[in-house]
Amino acid sequence: MRVVACVISGMSLAPVLAVAQTKAPAAPPSAGKPYTVPRTPWGDPDIQGTYKNVSMFPLEARAPLPPEGAPPAPSGSKRVDAGAGPEHWYEVPMGGTTPMVVDPPDRRVPYQPWARALNTEINKHQGENPEVKIKREYLDHRVRCLPAGSPRVTTPCAYCGYQILQGPGFVAFFYEWNHLYQVVPLDGSPHPDPGIQLWMGDARGHWEGNTLVVDVANFNDKTWVARGAAIHTSAMHIVERYTPVDRNTIDYRVTVEDPAVFTRPWTMAFPAFERYPAGTELYEYACAEGNAIDETVFGVTTKKEPK
Repeated sequence: MRVVACVISGMSLAPVLAVAQTKAPAAPPSAGKPYTVPRTPWGDPDIQGTYKNVSMFPLEARAPLPPEGAPPAPSGSKRVDAGAGPEHWYEVPMGGTTPMVVDPPDRRVPYQPWARALNTEINKHQGENPEVKIKREYLDHRVRCLPAGSPRVTTPCAYCGYQILQGPGFVAFFYEWNHLYQVVPLDGSPHPDPGIQLWMGDARGHWEGNTLVVDVANFNDKTWVARGAAIHTSAMHIVERYTPVDRNTIDYRVTVEDPAVFTRPWTMAFPAFERYPAGTELYEYACAEGNAIDETVFGVTTKKEPK
């Protein structure tokens, strides 16, 4: 997307350069020695820290994969240049062709036919093909500096940092992109009334061993599950699982269900977070300030946010 990509890269370059001055330390666990997750003073697994994406991976296979030929989940240990740009402002290397979708076995998002058709139509009007007009109603909300929503905010991105903080009874996630955050209570309290619909959804969590399990509901229908116009409705429900595999890496697995859009629940899995060295800070992400996407692409001088 030529015009849009330039706008995004211009907004994103400063924080990327500021945060990416340091490299994550390489400290894999000793072979054959299981990783012992540290504990907080109140006894929970301690996953606190400042992180970046491990690598970039596509959402789904371009064509259905036969079950016997399905590759494993993306691994941060193998970083293969995918040949996509503009890599000069990427904070992380591009991954290979292994999709994030691990279930169904064909590694494709199980859209209902109407949803797959709409997904194709939206993607066609994102500006990748200069011969096809960009449609404002289809434009990725992240380009307009609106919240990414969950689980997209955790999926690999070219310029995102993350910070995890913990306290007795909660885990808090802070996202560099657009100042987003998610506070996850661990007290067993229920979700609010379904009529309350939020950009990031409502999150409730608990620990299963060393894995943080987060149940998220109460979404609005304005975001995408992941890049590539992975649409959903307000009925979407997700279950996220954050598992520390060594001192520097947290694996992520999320199961998505929305009977109005998908034929069945489906799952993504990938190494989500790689720790930055101690002392690394997330810098302010200025997105809306100076964002001229409406004026540049559509000639609209008064910005209207979706209702």
